[in-house]
Amino acid sequence: LSLLLEARDEQGAPMTFPELRDELVTMLVAGHETTATALSWTLCWLLRDPALHARLCAEVATATEAGRLLPERGATLELLDATVREGLRIRPVAPLVGRITRAPMQLGGYEIPSGWVVAPAIYLAHRRQSVFPGPDRFDPQRFLGTRFSPAEWLPFGGGTRRCIGAAFATYEMKMVLAA
Repeated sequence: LSLLLEARDEQGAPMTFPELRDELVTMLVAGHETTATALSWTLCWLLRDPALHARLCAEVATATEAGRLLPERGATLELLDATVREGLRIRPVAPLVGRITRAPMQLGGYEIPSGWVVAPAIYLAHRRQSVFPGPDRFDPQRFLGTRFSPAEWLPFGGGTRRCIGAAFATYEMKMVLAA
C-alpha cells in the first residue's frame, strides 16, 4: 500500500482514490485465485515428468536447513524459477489483455486510431514457434540462462498496466511449489 501511495505518474501526480482502490481490489481478490490456478497447472505439468520433478526436488533440497525451506535461498533457485516461468508461459492465467489506444499508432503494418481497443493475445505470443520451439511441450529448460523480452513472455500483461502483483505472485508460486 505504501508503494501505491508513493507512486507518481509521468507528470508527478499520485494515484487517485479510485485508482488506488482498483489496484488494491485487483491484488486482494484476483491475485490469489490467479496464482493458485497458475500453480495448479504448473504442478499438473511437473508431475507428468518424474525426471524433472526429481531434479527440482534435489535443487529445492539445497535451499533447506533442518528440513525447512529458507525463503531467501529458495527464491534464487534457477530451476524453480524456470519451472514457474514455464508454467506461466504454457498456461497463462489471462490469455488476453485489453488496452485502449491513447493516440493513433502503427501495429503490424496497420494504422490503429486513437480510442480503439487492442487486445494482445498472451496465449498466442507464448505459442510462437520461433521464440518457443515445441511450444506445446512443458520445458522449463528454455528459461535457464535466457530472459525473454516483454513482447515474448508476458503472463502479467505489459507496459504501464502490467499486473501490479507480478513480483509477489512469482515469489509466492516459487515458495509454494518449493514447499
